[in-house]
Amino acid sequence: MHIELASQTYGSRSSRRDFVKLSAAATTGLGMAHWLRLQAAGAITPQAPPKAVIQLYMGGGASQIDSFDPKPHAPSELRGPFETIASCLPGIRVTDQLPRMATQLDKMALLRAVHHGQSEHQQAAHYMLTGWMPSRVVFKNEHPSLGSVVVHETGDRLSMPPYVVLRDPARLVNRHHGSAFLSRDCDPFEMVVPCRLADVNADGQGDIYKAEEIPPPRNLSSRVSGLSVSRIRERRRLLRAYDRLRKQRDDAQAKAAAAVDHYEQKAFDIVTSQKAVTAFDLSREPARVRDRYGRSLLGQSCLLARRLVDAGVLFVTVSRGGWDTHKDNFNTLQNELLPELDIAMSALLEDLSDRGMLERTLVLWSGEFGRTPRVNKDVGRDHWPAVMTMGLAGGGVPGGQVIGQSDAHSAQPVDRALTPEDVWTTMYHHLGIDWRRSYQVPSGFEFKSVPPMVPILPRGTPIAELI
Repeated sequence: MHIELASQTYGSRSSRRDFVKLSAAATTGLGMAHWLRLQAAGAITPQAPPKAVIQLYMGGGASQIDSFDPKPHAPSELRGPFETIASCLPGIRVTDQLPRMATQLDKMALLRAVHHGQSEHQQAAHYMLTGWMPSRVVFKNEHPSLGSVVVHETGDRLSMPPYVVLRDPARLVNRHHGSAFLSRDCDPFEMVVPCRLADVNADGQGDIYKAEEIPPPRNLSSRVSGLSVSRIRERRRLLRAYDRLRKQRDDAQAKAAAAVDHYEQKAFDIVTSQKAVTAFDLSREPARVRDRYGRSLLGQSCLLARRLVDAGVLFVTVSRGGWDTHKDNFNTLQNELLPELDIAMSALLEDLSDRGMLERTLVLWSGEFGRTPRVNKDVGRDHWPAVMTMGLAGGGVPGGQVIGQSDAHSAQPVDRALTPEDVWTTMYHHLGIDWRRSYQVPSGFEFKSVPPMVPILPRGTPIAELI
């Protein structure tokens, strides 16, 4: 059968979950339970908190020439209508649509000569979210996402879910955040940000989440109408009652259904703890802080990402679609995407720095590819993987530098060409993860193109300037 919640579908063979569906929703698949068992057995020892990652993913492919790699001397049919402005870095200019980010480049390393060879959305998105080019167009993970690897290698947290994906409503390239052949413990809490900000607290301000909308455990959407913490707990009670009935009827099947044990109950208590509820509650932020991030979906998601990292989440992906600007590129960028990005990302970097969190929080910015230098007949830009810009800040990465250069038309790298794998090996280096480590792939894994043993990344070299 399949459970469908907020346009998400999850397969299951368990009639136990049939019961949960009949009770309206479920709290199955508690990924922290395994970690808690290991800790109790002495297999896990406490250590210093690891660095966290906030991944800002611009689904569809952000235009490099209209953002962080403008070409003011290119012909008008290439450069478009935007002007350029000076940044806080000597000699470095950005589009005039990013005035706030221009003041924050001392915190960032801009990579202006990243390139790859895939121009199809699904394959490029899988590549940029995992580090692996898939064997074909796939709509789920052939290889684990970056966040799943970080959780697998760094360890779960005992007070918050370790990996959270905040994504806008269903978009074409929002499919590759999963754990693939790794344990389901490495799957994210994937939360669909609503289509528009709702005034859930009746205070005249747009909100994304309120306290009682803490998401249920792994892989079940937070946006189930009326699914409060108290209702989740009530369904847990029903679930346990069902287990008792099933045990009486068929003890063997009850064991196969993996009845709730002590560690699953403890994991559930963590997910619905006051700390988790508080972290997801944006109404606790002062209005001035929320205004600072912008009352947009991206802005409030970036603020929520900061709150989650501060509460102990290891990896947060903020996925913002809409960057596939084949038509009306300049109006879309000027009226929506670039102002939203400018306010949100600059506020995130400044806020992390002000709070002393930037050194232990790595912020990554990218899409799946760049956009064509030449403007098309629909006043848009098409897919262009030959060159793109990526940005890194914090987490030990030296900011205030631009690495690599594209040509005069932003069409090809001409200096210090890099690949996405170079960026991800740099990320893993700063997180203390050996990207050369290999995983054993279960024999029953659905993608037979994946060999029995695969490394975390197929290739790549850490960027010398960033380590």
